[in-house]
Amino acid sequence: MAGTVTARARTGLDRLAALARRRFSHALMSDTKWRRLFIALEEAGVAVRWASVKFIDVSDPKPMTLPTGRALHPPRPYVDTLEFGPIELRAIEWLKMPAVVLHPRGSGLPPRAIPQDLDGAEVALAARGRFPLERGPEALRVPGYRR
Repeated sequence: MAGTVTARARTGLDRLAALARRRFSHALMSDTKWRRLFIALEEAGVAVRWASVKFIDVSDPKPMTLPTGRALHPPRPYVDTLEFGPIELRAIEWLKMPAVVLHPRGSGLPPRAIPQDLDGAEVALAARGRFPLERGPEALRVPGYRR
């Protein structure tokens, strides 16, 4: 059944929600808002494809390709990612889209610098909803929680 959350998955979601309540004072993003953010970026067609993501239950941020609409088919609390498989949206502590991504190349070649359109991303997101965007010179950050 598409869109159904199993009892096992519900237990995992409840565990994440309890962890978030213990570690943070405010939730700034919901499952629905994360989905809207990913859809807004895709629909706007802005050149932003990569980000760093920090999960509430993992100590270090991880590189991630931003999910597209096709990745949003799992049950609502999840998104399918290339790097991690299905992840719980409420597990995202923050997402940071860098202005320039250093994309590795093989055979001892230096990484390729790929610019990302943070201005376009910021405009697209501002037009689609109230997202807690934090713009810096090097990145656009979306916090999911605040301490």
